[in-house]
Amino acid sequence: MNTLTDFLEQAQCQYRVYDLGRIVQKINNSEFQKVANNEQAYPYPIQQHAFIALTFWQVAAQKEHFIWFLKMPLDEQGLMKTTAQTSFIRMVVEAMGEDLTADISDKLQERLASNPFVFKPSTEKLAIFNANINSAFIRPASSFYPAVQTYFAGENGWHDWQALGFQGFADLAARLNHNNNQQKIINALDFLPEQPLQTLSLCLENQTDISTELTEKIIQQATKRLQLGQETTAILLLRSIASANAQGITKQLLTEQLSSTLAHQADWYITIAGRCWAQLEDETLLNRYFEALANHQQALFPQLFADLVAIPALRDKVLKQLRLTARSPALSQAIGLLFSGLKENT
Repeated sequence: MNTLTDFLEQAQCQYRVYDLGRIVQKINNSEFQKVANNEQAYPYPIQQHAFIALTFWQVAAQKEHFIWFLKMPLDEQGLMKTTAQTSFIRMVVEAMGEDLTADISDKLQERLASNPFVFKPSTEKLAIFNANINSAFIRPASSFYPAVQTYFAGENGWHDWQALGFQGFADLAARLNHNNNQQKIINALDFLPEQPLQTLSLCLENQTDISTELTEKIIQQATKRLQLGQETTAILLLRSIASANAQGITKQLLTEQLSSTLAHQADWYITIAGRCWAQLEDETLLNRYFEALANHQQALFPQLFADLVAIPALRDKVLKQLRLTARSPALSQAIGLLFSGLKENT
């Protein structure tokens, strides 16, 4: 057993995989099997690692779902290292034996938690992941959900949000197609104070079910908040539609923000690389992004270039930017610094 998928199948477990590195998103089992077998690169790398949540269960045993949060190293080609998978499997077998769903003691739990391939997600990522899998497996939402639903219905006033839990916002975002939630959010957007709007944005960025109507309303709100000088909120609103189906509209907002004061903000560039990288598959937009980055935040160029070139869907297009002859002096200088840094590290 050299791969995670072989291990789970031999243990007669069904499983589902989520990426937790950039946004919380499901990876199809067939795609993950190719990743585990080194037939394709991991699609969403961060710092040469795959951050994944692996939930598994045995249907026959009718036991609860188990979850591993794994940080698996990738090689220079973005392939998941087989040696790391084998090492993790060996550690699990030594700790648990062949039955992955057996009841385990606290001492054994601690031993598993100290496994070098295990990581602890942030509180926010964990809340979003819990909301997503509960919705996917048709389980009840958390106890925080009803209060957030009531708040977005506008029943208790828009400034009474301090007692609302982040988990409730995550549940709302994971259930956009339940209880008229999309319409409630659309109706609420004009009235939300900054804090609940920011929290909502962080949860929405992981959802693909965002309607075109809600996407358009979010863009209006992003423009309004930027005019009010609420730059952090405007950036988070861009993040909020990172996974929305209407990607053309998301690209519209990104393009508009490129010509705004946000193009001077480091957080804006980091947001696009970390959340809206799919938009940069448009080579014209990718070039504009690198030009603006070189002109306004040149110190970030090597870091964000390295991040984007590691994403399989972008790799060839990012490398092509190095060969373009028509570029600004600032971009030429940034590329020169990039190569200088590579020489120093070799």
